[in-house]
Amino acid sequence: MSYVRINTGDIEVGKPVDWPLYDEKKQLLLARGVVVETESQKRALMERGLFRKLNLRETRVNTESGERPSDDLCAFDEIKLDIGDTLQLQVQTDSGQQRYYVKLIGYLKGKSVLVTTPTQDGKVLLMREGQAFVVRMFSGKSVYAFGATIFKVANVPFPHLHLTYPNQVRGLVVRRGARARVSLIAAVSGLDGRSHAATILDLSTGGAMLVAKAPMGVREDRISIKFRVVVNEVEEYLTLPAVLRSVHATAAAEGEKPQVHHGVQFEEMPHAEQVVLSAFVYRILFEESAEARVV
Repeated sequence: MSYVRINTGDIEVGKPVDWPLYDEKKQLLLARGVVVETESQKRALMERGLFRKLNLRETRVNTESGERPSDDLCAFDEIKLDIGDTLQLQVQTDSGQQRYYVKLIGYLKGKSVLVTTPTQDGKVLLMREGQAFVVRMFSGKSVYAFGATIFKVANVPFPHLHLTYPNQVRGLVVRRGARARVSLIAAVSGLDGRSHAATILDLSTGGAMLVAKAPMGVREDRISIKFRVVVNEVEEYLTLPAVLRSVHATAAAEGEKPQVHHGVQFEEMPHAEQVVLSAFVYRILFEESAEARVV
């Protein structure tokens, strides 16, 4: 039986869980239908690690609809990547994991995948032939991953790498509305003009969960959220209109102040902000894909 890691957006406080949930040792933690009552309880469970079983329907390819299962193997050329798409190269070092972001230049089936050489602070990094990576990319609704090594380092006419062509690629479907786990400082203002400091705990292209020291409004209030993100090493400031969909306080541990959680839904936003937000969320999902892999 295969298991898949649960993301924070898969569990809603105050609602029954949809599946039996297990820990990393596959020990049952929560039966189906149990209600997670507080954000602190949810946070403790997420930090411990939660998994659910994949059912048979999810482990098959739906040939009629053309949809892939939650975890599926495919050929690299089936992904239909575009020239210029961003790929993540993850390498294991003595000091931990390092991740680089590169651009796809092209590929020749069965031969190689061409990407730009990683840079840092505007400088081209030294890469060596034989260096191994886990390569990840986002396309459509899925994060894809495969193992590759550098078999040719080239500097003419510009720095680029030839990666070994993968025999197969593993795809993991990102659930619609999946939220990336973040910790972003935000400034929130309401119709009354008052300003509030808040922290964004999770973020999707359609909404977010914010925590603040006091309520920032009531349900259905319209607010504006301003926060900073970094996309491809460039700072971007987003100001997004949103609607408060839930407001609830959590019980505080002894010696701590209670916090108020705010679930928000983004309203129609300018195209430029939409592009930046999507790019940032997908990049975080890149990072989470290693944790969300099927085990």
